[in-house]
Amino acid sequence: MQYQSLLNSIERGVLSPVYLLYGEEDYLQEQLVHKLKEHLINTDFGDFNLDELDGEKFTPGQVVGSANTLPVFAEKRLVIVKNFYLFQPRKKDVDDAHSTPQEQPLLNYLANPLESTCLVFWVKGPVDKRRKIVKAIDKAGMILEIGPLKGDELNEWLRREAMALGKTIEHRALEYIILHADHGLRFLKGELEKLALYAGDEKTITLPMVESLLTKTSEANIFVLVDNIGMKKGETALAELRSLMGSGEPAIRILFMIARQFRLILEAKDLGQRGYTEKQITAELSLHPFVTGKILRQARNFSFDGLEKDLQRILECDVAMKTGVQARPAMEILISELCRK
Repeated sequence: MQYQSLLNSIERGVLSPVYLLYGEEDYLQEQLVHKLKEHLINTDFGDFNLDELDGEKFTPGQVVGSANTLPVFAEKRLVIVKNFYLFQPRKKDVDDAHSTPQEQPLLNYLANPLESTCLVFWVKGPVDKRRKIVKAIDKAGMILEIGPLKGDELNEWLRREAMALGKTIEHRALEYIILHADHGLRFLKGELEKLALYAGDEKTITLPMVESLLTKTSEANIFVLVDNIGMKKGETALAELRSLMGSGEPAIRILFMIARQFRLILEAKDLGQRGYTEKQITAELSLHPFVTGKILRQARNFSFDGLEKDLQRILECDVAMKTGVQARPAMEILISELCRK
């Protein structure tokens, strides 16, 4: 994982003169920036050797001026430029092969960056990779996209964070967290801290602890519904539907998740019949391994012909609700049909 590799490099003091950090997982980005500050900034002269610039207000020339400043009683300065506007996506018809006069000072700097400065561009979200400045950073230093963790990387992160709290997570508890919780790492960190506190002197976070304390997302509650449909547990599925709709969950969102689950079941069943392994199916459908296992178990309850008919029923229910049919009875009839053995 690039994130862990960069952390290790920072610990060893092996740093590039320039970085571009971007992506959707801002918690990991914050951890990297914190680690850089911790490693590079001496508390006695921190104010002299750290600049944090708002990239929407500072010009490329001002960024270069800060980057060219020499450190005070230290080996390096750290310059952090947040959400620099030059990385924002541009229209497709804009020619990115040529730089503008405005960004030229920064391109000149990146051609020969100062070794005594660690310049970090930090963008929360996507960047336009066509831009000349991105290509210049790639040549001068390191670009790191930090998106949501998935699969084994997410499992390993949860285990590592639990270990930092002095706990281990049993396998069933880990699976429950993956299937029922929001995958945002800031949220998961908070949930682990809560579980560790609840566990007290116990060294292991167990399934009953997680079932009692974990904050489920509304999406997770919908997953419970579709799992019951997938296992053809009609009465349980209907009870879950009524609970969701009673709490204000929109019927159209529930229907979308049901449709998604049935498409995944059909695709997983097809891939399995074509000889794909469970690991290959996980990669092909971009799923977490725990989710793949659950879907493959559900797939045993359906034939290909039955799945195609079920998807048609879901489509008809969608059309009916959009043309005036009351949502609750339409959804209840649909679930009864989908759960029919």
